[in-house]
Amino acid sequence: MGTSHHLDLYLLRHGLTRWNVENRYLGHTDEPVMEIEELAELKKELEVVEFDEVFSSDLLRCKETIEYLRPDQPYVSDEGLREFHFGDWEGRKYEELKDIPLYRQWIDNWEQYRVPGGESGEEFSDRITGWLSEFLGKTLVAEGPASHKVLIVTHGGVIRLLLSILVEAGSFWSWRISHGEGLHLTLEYREERWTCSSLSVVPSQGNGRS
Repeated sequence: MGTSHHLDLYLLRHGLTRWNVENRYLGHTDEPVMEIEELAELKKELEVVEFDEVFSSDLLRCKETIEYLRPDQPYVSDEGLREFHFGDWEGRKYEELKDIPLYRQWIDNWEQYRVPGGESGEEFSDRITGWLSEFLGKTLVAEGPASHKVLIVTHGGVIRLLLSILVEAGSFWSWRISHGEGLHLTLEYREERWTCSSLSVVPSQGNGRS
């Protein structure tokens, strides 16, 4: 069976924030990017790519990033692309939490335990998986060319989860995406499923595997 759909998917992590530098848990807190000009190299590399659709988490650090990278292109700001919700642990460091029993349990099995005031790993996974399923479904029924280029600016945890779904060789912890970097995935729809046929780091000299 021939390929019916081809998707170039760019997954980019937002620029660096103060809490990122301080190694504080940053989920739904709306922190700005510190020095947006540090993304100049990434911006230059993306200037030659014409995206059919652009999506961003609705949090400020992602919107600032996309508006710097693509200042003249409309984009969809989506709450569904937010980072994991760290709840009562937002803004705190590992050293502040390491002796809390629930935190130790969460570190050992984050998928099952809910952060106080936040999400469980299962809830986070359901949210991102649901967003991806809806997005890919719309891609299949969209009118126009069967080949699309899509840019998504979001968060480290979201990108890791998306990669664990889309790339068969990887798991959630297989990936390390630095701030202001990302991955370009080529997805093919064959025999009623999407498969990743190639993957490269953006900007091109980065390193996406841990």
